[in-house]
Amino acid sequence: MTLLIDTAVVPAPQRVEFWSHASCDHYHPLQIRTDATDRFSARMWGDEVASIGLFRIATAPNTMSRTRKTIAAGDPECLHLKILLHGRMQVAQDHRADVLGPGDMTIYDTSQPAVFRADEAFEALVLRLPKTVLGGQASKMAALTALRIPSSGGLPRLAAQFFCGVDLVRGVYADRLASERPTRLRSTTELLLHAKAFIAANLGDPRLDPAQIARACSISTRYLHRLFELEGQSVCDYIRTERLNRCRHDLLDPAFADQTIVSIASRWGLPNQPHFSRVFRTAYGRSPREFRADH
Repeated sequence: MTLLIDTAVVPAPQRVEFWSHASCDHYHPLQIRTDATDRFSARMWGDEVASIGLFRIATAPNTMSRTRKTIAAGDPECLHLKILLHGRMQVAQDHRADVLGPGDMTIYDTSQPAVFRADEAFEALVLRLPKTVLGGQASKMAALTALRIPSSGGLPRLAAQFFCGVDLVRGVYADRLASERPTRLRSTTELLLHAKAFIAANLGDPRLDPAQIARACSISTRYLHRLFELEGQSVCDYIRTERLNRCRHDLLDPAFADQTIVSIASRWGLPNQPHFSRVFRTAYGRSPREFRADH
C-alpha cells in the first residue's frame, strides 16, 4: 500500500484540519471532531485496482461524521466494507447502530449520513466498492449498514484474514522504515518553501498544477491552497507571477536579444502567445513587444 496521508508532517495544532482536508482529497469528505487536538495523529494507506479501493486507516480517538453537507461536498457513491483491526468503534447509520470490536465487520453507505465514534485509538481496513460494480445487490446491502458482522463467523474471519494478508507485507516494511527513518515535523514555512522550490524547478512545464505540487510535497491539494492563502495569494497566481518575472528578466537581458518573444515565453511555461501577451500587459501595462522595445 502507498502512504497517502501522515499527519506527522505538520505541527500538532494543525493535524486535525490537515487530516480532514487530506481525507477529503484521498477518501471522501468527513467532519472530524476530537477532544485531543494537540495529541491527535493519523495515517492512511491506500491502493486502487480499477474502481475498487483498499485503505488502511490508523488514528487517535475521534468522531467522524458523514453529514448532508459533506455528502454534498463529494460522494463517491460507494459501499464501504470496514474491518476493525484494533480498538473499538461505535457506528450509526439510517436508524441503525452497533459497536465494533477487533475483527468485526460492518458496511457503510457513503450517500447517507453516518457517524463513527472511537473513544480510543483504532486501526481499520476499508474496502471501497462502487455501487455500480455491485449492481442490484447494492440496495440490499445498503439496507444492512451499521450492523456488526461478528468476527466469530466463518466468512467474516476468512475475509479479515484475506485483507490483512494483502496488507501484511506493507505493514512489515512500512513499520521498519518508520522506525529507521522517523518522520520529522515540517512547519508551514518549510512546506511553503518546499512548494515554492518545486515550482521554481518546474516553471517551464506548462502542465504544472496544484495537484502535482501537492504530491511532490506529500500534502493534499486543499492544504497546499491553504498554505498560499496564508500569504494572501493563490497557488496559480504565484505560478503566473513567477513565470512573468522570468519572462520579464529575459526580455531585458541582452543575452537573449536574438530570441523571439514566443520562445522566451514558452521556456517559462507560457506557450500560448495571445494568453501570454494578455497577462503580461495586465501585469506590466505594456505588451511584451512594447516592453522589450522600450528597454
